[in-house]
Amino acid sequence: MKKLFLTLLILISIFTFAQQTDKEAYIKKESIGGKLDFTKRIEEKYKDAPFIRFGDTLYNKKDFAILFWAANVRALGIESFDQAVKLWEETYKRGLTEPETKALKTGFEAKF
Repeated sequence: MKKLFLTLLILISIFTFAQQTDKEAYIKKESIGGKLDFTKRIEEKYKDAPFIRFGDTLYNKKDFAILFWAANVRALGIESFDQAVKLWEETYKRGLTEPETKALKTGFEAKF
């Protein structure tokens, strides 16, 4: 019985890891030019506005797109802010600036 239980736990952990890997692969794929790339949509919607207000903060369009990306990544099941930062940096192959990190954190913590 213990062996069966241990085997079941191992299979569950493998399945969970595979699902997480699939999520991350999907996010990376869709972040540039895909469903999670909000830069063009935000540019079109707010073409005449230099800044966009979210809560009490004004964001430029680039940072607002990062905010939306973070909110959607959270909705897809990424549960850790640090994991979201790592995923963003791996996808875009550069580190986040301080304003970008703040936008990502705001989007990740936002309740829509």
